[in-house]
Amino acid sequence: MFLSKITFLIALTAASTALSGPLADMDGSWRGSGWARETLQGPQETVRCQIANSYDKSALTLTLSGQCVVPRRRLTIAGTLTGSEGIERITGRWSNPDGIGSVRIVGTQRDGIVAFNFSATDPATGGKLAQNVEWRVSDGTLRLRSTDRSDPSIMMSDISFGR
Repeated sequence: MFLSKITFLIALTAASTALSGPLADMDGSWRGSGWARETLQGPQETVRCQIANSYDKSALTLTLSGQCVVPRRRLTIAGTLTGSEGIERITGRWSNPDGIGSVRIVGTQRDGIVAFNFSATDPATGGKLAQNVEWRVSDGTLRLRSTDRSDPSIMMSDISFGR
């Protein structure tokens, strides 16, 4: 389940770039590290990720693929996010074959920030996953932060990416 969340968070990273500006800024290879927790009561675990983003300017679409590593585990992630010129709304799909499967993403983007909520059911445990996610693109860096959807004061992850 933890890997599901990490994978989903990385997918959400792709979502954060739906406008042509942020999407284009996310193009290329990124490495990141930080922490994430699987459950509200769970411990913070160290996370390292490597992602490759490909931005299609004509379609306003960012395609992401990569891997994340937590202690003793590795997972593959993939996603596609699309924006519309002049509209803040983003849509897409995130895929984690080792966790939550394929999930639809809908959110908003503005001023270098992409924000969205997600809800999913972990197929391994049947537990509900629900988080608020924010990706911030600034000066060649990406920062992913997520909070619990029922109590936004509880941080679930904080991962910073660089080129």
